[in-house]
Amino acid sequence: MRVKALAIVASLLVTVFGSAAAETSQKTNTLAPGVLRIGAYFINPPFEFLAKGKKVGFEVDLMKEIARRLRLRPAFVNTQWEVILQQMQDGRYDCIVGTITITAERQQNLAWSDPYMTTTLSLVVDSARMPQIHGLADFKDATVGVQAATTDYDVAVAMQQHGEIKGVQVYPFDRIADAMTDLAAGRITAVMKVYPVAAWLARRTPGLRIAVQIPHDPQPLGIGFAKNNPGLVVAVNSALAEMKQDGAFARLGRKWAVP
Repeated sequence: MRVKALAIVASLLVTVFGSAAAETSQKTNTLAPGVLRIGAYFINPPFEFLAKGKKVGFEVDLMKEIARRLRLRPAFVNTQWEVILQQMQDGRYDCIVGTITITAERQQNLAWSDPYMTTTLSLVVDSARMPQIHGLADFKDATVGVQAATTDYDVAVAMQQHGEIKGVQVYPFDRIADAMTDLAAGRITAVMKVYPVAAWLARRTPGLRIAVQIPHDPQPLGIGFAKNNPGLVVAVNSALAEMKQDGAFARLGRKWAVP
């Protein structure tokens, strides 16, 4: 009788867990079975960039771990910032990453994960040229460099309209090096980026420092999805919550110096 009872229990467990696995598989519908196709642009350190031809970065490791927990194989597709949101709408990927701020406008067209972090925008200056700049009030006569089609641009334009800065110089997203060159040459006063990216640039460029973090524009960062795949959003949110609870998320933050 005991053997028979154990066999019944085992059969029930297989049924329960098999059903759960099938339900999870059904919920995490992806473009290709067993694969999580992720759109990203690899000129965005420390979140995603190319190191000796290899795709690396905080969000690369983050998505690899999420995929592992969902029993999916991550497949990263290199694209450009200017088209990534539209490509996600068109169904080219299962999800997208790229230090993307969740905004009301972007929520109209895409679904989003819970924010995995909320950061700020920061202003990077050349210490030798701008030793007197220490706070936002010191930027009234400043020209700030930003990348096109970003929340950085939106915030900088609003600051200009409110008289907090004097001018805005816009650069194509893939030409951040031009902005850094102009900063070093004194053609602009500062470059605006989200804090983790600004800190990465400042640490690796002699003479640069973060002068101020913009206090009134929090930047919730998330993962974007098609609106017709809510099950995948739920599954990714669950994996994110697990990572924060078991310490995996914090370990990635320490690895890439992402607060």
